Amino acid sequence: MNKYSKIGFFIFILLGSIFLFFKKNYLFGCILLLLSLIPIFLIFRNEFLLLSFFKIRNKDMKGLKKYLRYIKNPKSQLTKNQIAYYYFLNGILYSENNIFKSENYMKKALDLGLKFNQNIAIAKLNLAIASLSKGNKKRAELLLLEAKKMDVSGLLQNQIKTIKMKMKKINTGNINKPNPYVRRKF
Repeated sequence: MNKYSKIGFFIFILLGSIFLFFKKNYLFGCILLLLSLIPIFLIFRNEFLLLSFFKIRNKDMKGLKKYLRYIKNPKSQLTKNQIAYYYFLNGILYSENNIFKSENYMKKALDLGLKFNQNIAIAKLNLAIASLSKGNKKRAELLLLEAKKMDVSGLLQNQIKTIKMKMKKINTGNINKPNPYVRRKF
């Protein structure tokens, strides 16, 4: 259900509530007035995003994919902030299978603006992993540093340390190997 139909549903219920107040049926008028707040809540908190967050909390990636598929057109169904979290959740979903697709989703989420520092840190960590897999160590180090700054609660310390260890192994592994693109002088 897109956000405009939710607004229409809210107006319809509100008009029904006002009608019941004019008919001196205050009990049902109050009940309908309270029920009219549900569509307004669902405009600012999309039901499928809420269910997706519950699924990711339980680490159920199949359920996450199922609920994200219900959002067909994010621009008409979600607000700007919700679109950022839609892309963020898609980035998390594809981070295990397709890191480059995940990178695109995380970039979109950061561009639209994630609210919480922890989510920004997770997005930057995924971008660092994608940069490292492309071979761009400088950008990966920069993104890891930004992720470490944003990780206020320290939940990502172990992941950041592991990635730094992998970066060091990559550096030491290439020291003794000759560069195949350099011409040898005879």
